[in-house]
Amino acid sequence: MEQVRRELSPVRLEAFSDGVIAIIITIMVLELRLPAYAAEQGLLHGLFLPMAPKFATYAMSFLLVAIMWVNHNAVIGTVHDCTRAIFWQNNYLLFWMSLIPLSTAFLGDHPRLPDAYAVYGFVLAAACSGFAGLRWLASRQGRGDAALAQVHRTVMRRSILATSLYAASVPLAYVSIYAAIVIFIAVPVMFFLPIFAPRATAAAD
Repeated sequence: MEQVRRELSPVRLEAFSDGVIAIIITIMVLELRLPAYAAEQGLLHGLFLPMAPKFATYAMSFLLVAIMWVNHNAVIGTVHDCTRAIFWQNNYLLFWMSLIPLSTAFLGDHPRLPDAYAVYGFVLAAACSGFAGLRWLASRQGRGDAALAQVHRTVMRRSILATSLYAASVPLAYVSIYAAIVIFIAVPVMFFLPIFAPRATAAAD
């Protein structure tokens, strides 16, 4: 039993997840390649204008991955026993997060293509659904703590809302790419709104 508990520890899950997320960010930044003949065409036409869509998409994805990493550490910090359900839910989450660099590169290379926005929104919706599931599993272990339960409910509602908005961006991308862009901006802004009282924050940490 002691060996099983050591193998299914939150520390190992968090360490593995941190490594995967670090690789995801590394892959994303490697996609920021300088355009050919950038020096010959000047700073504006050779570098800034060709790189602007890619850099904007990279910055957005970096912010989203950073939010996911912070929230992942917060939710794992509330887990006492890592069940197999939590491990596999975490793997589900990391699978979709690992596709963020692919969807980011697709959108950065094709900033006017509705398909690129639909793929980006779909991947983010799936990743957020992974967070909602992980939060729900973690909440089942903290039923005796009222403050912690409130934190779980609040963040889970945010995750479900984010999932719904990203899912809505998939069909909306074919109506207007600007509607999808509004959603991509609104969701991370939503996660920066104050949602915890000081006591609840301490409980979550």
